[in-house]
This record gives sequence, C-alpha cells and structure tokens, in this order.
Amino acid sequence: MIDFRYHVISLVSVFLALAVGIVLGAGPLNEGISTGITDQVRQLTEEREQLRAERDEALAVGEAQDAWAEAVAPAVVERQLGGRTVAVVQLPGADASTTDAAVEVLREAGATVPALVTVQDDWTDEAQEGAREELAADLAERLAADGGTAVTGEAPEVLAAALSRALVTGDLAQTVVDDPARTELLTALADAGLVEVDGEVTQRSTLVLLVAGPPDADASDARAEADTAAWAALAEQLDERSAGAVVAGPTESSEAGGAVAAVRAVDEIAEQVSTVGDLDTAIGRVNVVLALREQLADRSGHYGTGPGATSVSPPLPAALANPSPAPAAQ
Repeated sequence: MIDFRYHVISLVSVFLALAVGIVLGAGPLNEGISTGITDQVRQLTEEREQLRAERDEALAVGEAQDAWAEAVAPAVVERQLGGRTVAVVQLPGADASTTDAAVEVLREAGATVPALVTVQDDWTDEAQEGAREELAADLAERLAADGGTAVTGEAPEVLAAALSRALVTGDLAQTVVDDPARTELLTALADAGLVEVDGEVTQRSTLVLLVAGPPDADASDARAEADTAAWAALAEQLDERSAGAVVAGPTESSEAGGAVAAVRAVDEIAEQVSTVGDLDTAIGRVNVVLALREQLADRSGHYGTGPGATSVSPPLPAALANPSPAPAAQ
C-alpha cells in the first residue's frame, strides 16, 4: 500500500505541476515572456533598418564621389604625363576591366602605353620552380653581358631584373634607341610561359604601373608567401631600372597577401615605390596618374583608404592647387 500511495502521490504531483505551469504560462508569466520577445524583435528590426539606411547612405556617398572624380578626372590628369611612355604590367588575378580603365586614364594624361604585359601563374607556381631556376641562370648571364654587372639573388630577383631590363629605363633618351636585348629578354620570358604580351613593345618606358588583384584566398601559405615575395621583388626591380614605379590594385590588395601590402611591408621598397590601394575607383585611377607624376619628382607615397595608406591622394600639382585667378570682369 505504501508503494502504491507513493506512486499515486507522485503522479498527482506531476499533473498538478503541469496544470500550474499551464495556468501561469497562459497568465502572468506568458505576458512577461511575450513582452520580452516582442521587445527584442522590435529592437533587432530597428537595428537592421538603421544598418540598411547607413549602408545605403555609404553607397550613395561612394557613388557621388566616383561620379565627381569621373567628372573632374580629365582636368586633373590632363598633360600630367605628356611625352612619357608607361609600361603596364598586370599580375595574376588582376581584373582586366580595371586594368583597361587605368590604361585609358594614363592615355588621357598624355602618356603612351605601348603594350600590356601580363605575368602568368607560372611565375610563382611551385611545380615550375626547376624550370624557372634554369631560365634565371641563363638570363643572369645575358644581363651580365648586357650591362657588365652581374645580377645576384634567387630566381625571382633575376626574373624581375630581366623583365625590368626589357620594359623600362631611367634615361628618357634611351627609349628611342634600338635595343636588341629588350626583344631577346622579353621573348625568353614569353617562350617560358612566364609572361604574355598584348601589343608590341617597340621601345622601353620610363615609368611603370604594376596592376595587382586581390589576394588569392585559396592559395596555400607557401604559395602566398612566394607570391608576395615575387611581387615585391618585381616592384623593386621595375623601380630601380625606371624613373618611377607605382603598384596599384583594389582595396583588397592592401590586405595581407596582396601585392600592395607586400610593397608597403618592406621599408626599403616602400620608400621608393608608390602604391595606390583603390584602383577600382575613379579616384584611385586619378591617384595613379598623380603618383606617377610624383615619382618623376623623386618622391613616393602610399594612397587610398586601406591598411598602410599614408593619405587618400597625392598632393595636387602646383598649377592645380594654386590656379591663376580669373581675369576681372570688364
């Protein structure tokens, strides 16, 4: 009987607890829970709407800034690079339309862009390391014979020196000199599958724009390290052998693993090579022209809004910063 009564009492207790829970849940507790949930939903909805409004406002501001930059770009860049030839080198992963837009602005600034040289994936592909080392050994001998100075360093430095020797010179007078070595070096790199040339490189340039893309999110740590080292070496060699070099890419290129970030991370290179971290915008393309102009004055800077940028834009040329006053009305 004791066990039976014990089970009966236990069952009754369970049913009473359920009944009390139902009553309280439908009454005072339900009101508090419902009110709390409703308040949280309302708050989250308001926050979502506020974030959406802020995003729309930021997009509108960005579009307005781009429209303004597009409108004033011709006046700002006009004649800034007149009489200069600019070599444009595109790295793997760079967006072709971004490069095309940059080339258009360079030409609006009066520059000549003879050809587009695109660096291929094999430039840093681990599977091609042996072939690159063999080619680098051959090119090092050619460079030593050409300039009388041995090129030291690993394969990435030698390949960068060879491409730089083929494309650029720091002496404006040398741009019109017949140069068989230019063709030989560029042909060797193209035949090895390291570069692709769109157009004809009929002369060397005095300035160079190195166009980067965003970091490769799928690259292994070893490949990412090889890429950044190679692009930094290429930027350094292009700058040393020319009158000035600018490395430019989208905002992501300023982040870890990007070519812009790679240049900014090495003090010795960052002191000489300029970078632009927003090439995918109208302001960024204007910045490229002004940065190349600044390089001609033996100055450098790092522009944009991403990590490592020192200012949004280069200083305006004196004629634009201090325009002559308009003549008085007669």
